[in-house]
Amino acid sequence: MKHTTIDHFAKASPFYRIDPRAKIIGFLMFVVCVALMQSLTFLSLALIFIFMVGVASAVPTWHFATRYLVSFPFIIFASVTAFFASGPEISLSMFVRISTCVIALIILSTTTDFLDILKGFQWMRVPQIFLSLLLFMYRYIFLLRDELHRMSQARRARSFRQGKHIFDRIGMRTISYAAGAILVRASERGNRIYDAMLTRGYDGKVRTLTPLHFGAPAWFLLLFLSSISLFLLLSDWKVIL
Repeated sequence: MKHTTIDHFAKASPFYRIDPRAKIIGFLMFVVCVALMQSLTFLSLALIFIFMVGVASAVPTWHFATRYLVSFPFIIFASVTAFFASGPEISLSMFVRISTCVIALIILSTTTDFLDILKGFQWMRVPQIFLSLLLFMYRYIFLLRDELHRMSQARRARSFRQGKHIFDRIGMRTISYAAGAILVRASERGNRIYDAMLTRGYDGKVRTLTPLHFGAPAWFLLLFLSSISLFLLLSDWKVIL
């Protein structure tokens, strides 16, 4: 089964060859600064800025949109909660703030190979257990999708009659059977994959063919993102404006 990974368009982006450490530090600093802002004006400026960075990344708009829509229900839930707790202005600020942070993280993940991101976190001394969890979680998402696809094909080959809706008795029974079967099959296949990794020398460390090199483009991106982030934050706090 063909999958579209989160870093599918990374190599087509001009940000791809920039050291992942610079992108991780720069975008995380931007996210932290945006999270600390309160003014809707400067939050809107941050959203416009990160949107322009997304355009400069040359990643297809539809790819950004599909990734953003995954988080959209959670953004709406947080905004509605803020609306009932503090009013419409705080709710709108919450919506803009979370959307800006999500877009920044989407840019980071779509312009960098997933293993390079883990390698950058490894250089930053992130505990190895968290990196291993991220690596296996990312790998097993596609494993579960493959198993679901095979089971769906097997049901269609046996003239399976689908329920009318999700709460239909047949539909509920199918979902319960499929959930149990996929956990067993994915667990067995996951154990085989892990054993295969051990035989190939896997020791928990992230290794890639691309060496880390903090060159001039990395310094430029890091200083650019950091300066804009601090400028917006200090302006929001009325320190420099």
